[in-house]
Amino acid sequence: MMQTFRERWHHMSQRERTLVLMGGIVLGLSLVFVLVVDPLLDSLDRLERQAVRKQKDLAELSAVGQSYLAKRDRLAKIEGRMPGADSHFSLLTFMEEAATTAQVRERITGMQPQVQTLAQGYQETAVDLRLEGVQLPELLALLVAIDQAPFDLHVRHLQIRPKFDNPVNLDATVRVLSYAKS
Repeated sequence: MMQTFRERWHHMSQRERTLVLMGGIVLGLSLVFVLVVDPLLDSLDRLERQAVRKQKDLAELSAVGQSYLAKRDRLAKIEGRMPGADSHFSLLTFMEEAATTAQVRERITGMQPQVQTLAQGYQETAVDLRLEGVQLPELLALLVAIDQAPFDLHVRHLQIRPKFDNPVNLDATVRVLSYAKS
């Protein structure tokens, strides 16, 4: 086969040899491009897309990490304001003391405690307090006493209705929540 190729090569004119040589070079370069360069360019393209995607993932992970740290700090701060297991804090007792301080204890028509265990070891204690014939400054004094509690208390619901016979006197319903680790 090589012998026949050499014979044909010698029988060709200089112009034909140049043309065959150029065709061989073009064919060789095409094969190099198709078999080596094009797969490398595809790999480089794919790796660049993956790098951009990984950068986005990294930025998102960093944002999630910062959010987690902020929420963990917030949780630690809130847990620091929760009554401890050894504090013997009772929301019902505190509400009675706050009502006495605000001078509305005799206006209480109902006080209903409710305890509910929440997920992840927390316990929610709620007290529904119904007041009749209370005046606005007394109700505000009660809300200030709740706000100045030694532990974190939340007024979840507050409903105020004026009395029809005397609009200065109010009927109020207050729902106060307290959380503790169980």
